[in-house]
Order: sequence, then C-alpha cells, then structure tokens
Amino acid sequence: MLNLPPVSEAPGLNAYPVLYWNHVGLEMNRITHSLSGPQSGPTLSARVLGLLHLAMHDAYFSVLGAGIDGNPKTWLPDAAVTALPTGTERTLTNANAAMTAAAITVIDHQYGSLPASISTVARSTMTHLRMQLIDGYGPHIDALSAVHRHGVAVANLILDRLAIKPGEPGAGHQGYEPRSGRFHFRDEPQHPVALVPIDPDEPSKGLKPARTYHGPFYGTTARPMAVTDPEGHRLAKWPGGDEYEAALKEVHGAGGAPNLPKTTREPDQTVAALYWAYDGANLIGTPPRLYNQILRVVAWDKRDPAANPQDETLEATIRQTSEFVRLFALANVAMADAGKFAWAEKYRFELWRPLSGIREHDKSSQADHEGTAAVTEGADPFWLALGAPRTNTDQASFKPPFPAYPSGHATFGAACFQIARLFFADVGKATVTPNGTDDIGFAFVSEELNGISRDLDGPYDPNRPLTDQPGLVRTHVKRRFPSLWSAIWENAFSRIWLGVHWRFDAFDFRDAIGTDGTYKKPQDVRYSNVWIKKRPADVNDADLPIGGVPLGLGIANDIWQSGMRASDAETMPQQAHAYA
Repeated sequence: MLNLPPVSEAPGLNAYPVLYWNHVGLEMNRITHSLSGPQSGPTLSARVLGLLHLAMHDAYFSVLGAGIDGNPKTWLPDAAVTALPTGTERTLTNANAAMTAAAITVIDHQYGSLPASISTVARSTMTHLRMQLIDGYGPHIDALSAVHRHGVAVANLILDRLAIKPGEPGAGHQGYEPRSGRFHFRDEPQHPVALVPIDPDEPSKGLKPARTYHGPFYGTTARPMAVTDPEGHRLAKWPGGDEYEAALKEVHGAGGAPNLPKTTREPDQTVAALYWAYDGANLIGTPPRLYNQILRVVAWDKRDPAANPQDETLEATIRQTSEFVRLFALANVAMADAGKFAWAEKYRFELWRPLSGIREHDKSSQADHEGTAAVTEGADPFWLALGAPRTNTDQASFKPPFPAYPSGHATFGAACFQIARLFFADVGKATVTPNGTDDIGFAFVSEELNGISRDLDGPYDPNRPLTDQPGLVRTHVKRRFPSLWSAIWENAFSRIWLGVHWRFDAFDFRDAIGTDGTYKKPQDVRYSNVWIKKRPADVNDADLPIGGVPLGLGIANDIWQSGMRASDAETMPQQAHAYA
C-alpha cells in the first residue's frame, strides 16, 4: 500500500464538485509518479489534466447552457456536442452530475490501463487508490441516469479527439538517438543510465541498464488542444557568444552542488530552487500539479462569499461554480499545449544541459580535437549541479532526461499563471497590467518544503507513513508572492539555482537586466517578443522570442483570445491523428 501524506489546504474547497475532481486528478498525478504508473512525466501529466478539465468543462456547460450568466461555449464544435437527453433540466445539479461522469470517464481511461512494466503490487495499489478517490466523492453518483450517460458521451468525444492513441509515440523514446558533439543534449555524465528491474515481480532476477529520453516525438505528434496558431509558437535559437558565456558563468556559481568551492547560491535561492521543483518526485508529482495547487489557493481566496455549494439553486453558487469550471479548464488546457510546444522546441534545438556544458566547455573534451594546453576559462570537468531533487527517496539528484532549451517549468508556469491573470482581470477580481505585474498575491507551502518531505537514509517503504521513515526532513517554508507575475519570474529562475537550466532557457535576459548590469525586480520586468497572432511563417529566426516564459505567455494569450475552442487541427481529423 502507498501511504500518501495529507494535503494541507483550506477546508471546504472540495465541496465544489469541480474542485473535488481537480483534487482527484492531482492525487493521481502523485500516485502514478510514486508507482511508475501511466501518464507520467511533465508532458503526459499536463495532458491528462487538460483532458480531465476539458471534458468536465464541456459536460458542465453543455448541460447548463451557454446563455446563462454569460457562460462560454463548449470546446467541442457546436455540431459535435451531444444533444441533451429529452427532459433534462438545465440545473446546476444536473450540470455537476454530467461533469462528474466526464471526470470519472477520463480518470478511468487515463489511469485504468496499467503498463506491464510495473509490479502486480503497484498495479493493485494504483487501482485501489483510484477507486478509493472516486468512491470518496460525497454526492450519490447515479451511473444509470440520462445526464450521467451524457457526461460519459462528452468525455469520450474529447478523448477520441485528443487522447494519445495506442501505437502513437506519446512521450516514448523508441527509435530516438541523441546527437553527439558540442552543445548537443545526450546522456548526462552523473547518471548516464538507470538500473531497472528485469522483472518487477521477481527482484531476484536482478536489474538491467536503461536509457530514458522523455518525449522526443511528443511535440511533433501530439495533437494541440486549443491554440489557434500552431506554427506561431516557435522560438529563436538559443543565444551564443557573450550571452552563452555569461549564462555558463552564472549557473556555474549559482547552480553548483553545495560542497563545491565556487558555488555562490544564497539560502533564499536554494529555497526557491527546491520550492518549485516537483520533478516527478515520489509522493509529490510534476510541475502541473504544483501550479494547480497554487491556482486552488488563488481561486479560493477570490471566491464569492455568498456562494454555498450545499445550495445549488443560489445564483451566486451557479456563477461561482461556473467560474471554477472555466478557470481550471483554461489553465490546464494551456499547460497541456505548453507541454506540446515546449517539447517541440526542445527537440528541435537539442541543447545540452549545464552539467554537460560546463564539464565539456573546454574543446579538448571532443574526441577529435587536437587538445589544449590548459582548460578553457569557465570549463570545469568535475562540476556537479545541485540537481533536480529525488525527494522522499535515498537517491541522488538528477538532470531531467530531455534537452534544456526552453525550460518546461518556465513554459508551464507562465501559461498557467497568465491564464489566471487574464481570467481574474476579466471577471473584475484583479488588476492586471498587460505584459506587466498584477495584484494577485498568494502564500503557499510547497510539498518539497512542507516539514514532512525528506531526503531518506534508506529505500522508501510504501507500507510506512513518510513521517515514520528516517532521513533529513526538509524545513517547513511558507512562501508569499505579491503577484502571479513575480511567481512566473521565480518559477523560471529557480531552475538556474538547481543547476539544470541556462538563464536563456527561461527568457531573454536583455528583458531582465537593468542598465547597471544587475537583475531588475520582477515587477519591473517586461517580457519582449511574446506571440503575435499569425506571425509570418518566413519570419527571421532572430526575431522570434527566446525562452519558455514568452512561449508560455503566448500560448495562454492565444487560447484566451480564441475563447478556448477546438484548434484548427480538429477540423481535419485525418491530419490531426497522423504522425511521423
């Protein structure tokens, strides 16, 4: 059995059905990453949350109707929306019932088929926990009702159009071979291979080496969800020359392992590095889970106090529920598309990470080089990064198994928080400056630093509560942000302090550096060159944005401006389903 540490958040959130099923999705995220289950990694975990919330959104609004209180249309094209069963009343009770059916359908579809690569015990545990979460929903679920069947039908339409199909590569890497040579992503020297069980049910059969590269084909084969300009979300090549040298020098000091003499990272920077990590960690999961957790805090702080989820006839309750459904669908669809387009760029450029770049900065590291008299300035063949933490295990930190540029964290975080900024400004609950700061402040305790998560002294025991397992406990830190704009900044910057990203992986640092050569305050930063609708296909590469933040901002802006309707690719299913 898997003992999940409790989630700490304000009571009452899950009384709203949409927030309960969001909670289930987030729990399945950390469960699957703890048991090596399906839909793992940043791309697929973002996609399943996008599918979950998009299915709930369309089931809910197809029942409640687009004319009530200005509710938006469905993502599905009007002609494709399943007709309501005869006699179905357009009530919040029925809308929630259809939404619940859609949620269960997606959860079962995405997590019900378990890979043979995990043990029988893990398979049984995943199934038990999934059913336990579904059974934990308070209201009665009438699976025989017409409105429930309607929700199932809507979810299946969404899954048919957007779920990864059997035989498609998804995040798999079969057939991919990384390139060799200077600047190219490849196996990191600290952990070039992982040892995995030959037979997960028979440990006595031993281990075998495995190389893992996450999602090399995902960006070019996964269907977009809601962007209207797929060709427009591209990036300029990462900068070379003086900017590359400056980025190398910075991460060498700010991102190094604690015991290295040249590591200059301050305690607050180390806190930020770990705070935003969520690198598929045991009992924690991936970044899309973290951004949803923060969104829950912000949305709850801005809820209408007149709404009461126990009284579904109140106008305030209907309006508040609709806001939650719309917000979480927009944010999770934006993150799903952020994963697709960030990974398309990652494997278009295939840039190495700092661990390889710093260790091999001297050209003599190339096998065919004639050699150098001394190691080049900036090179450090023995450098180690702080690294992405393998929290709640006894394993060493690691470098994510995919190229550096652009940063996935920067792209996911910017997409999610920009959607939230646009949404709350639109409903009159926030003041937001376009491409600037806002007044959406929040405080949040990351599960990386909650006073429970730890670096274990021995292997993790799933049969024992984490609090009963020996190891170095991470200090409880509650971090407060004055705005979502500042959160976008720190989330992106945190990856430099882990030593797993270059600064240009996040954004163009000409936007962030003041005239005195130091970094501006987050509220003073304006990100340049964010997506422009229908940018010419032949635009000069140098005129495109740099880094994950403008990429994520642009994806969010695109989806927001279009109203989150089915992408152009969805009108051409024979093309949308094709892949190379």
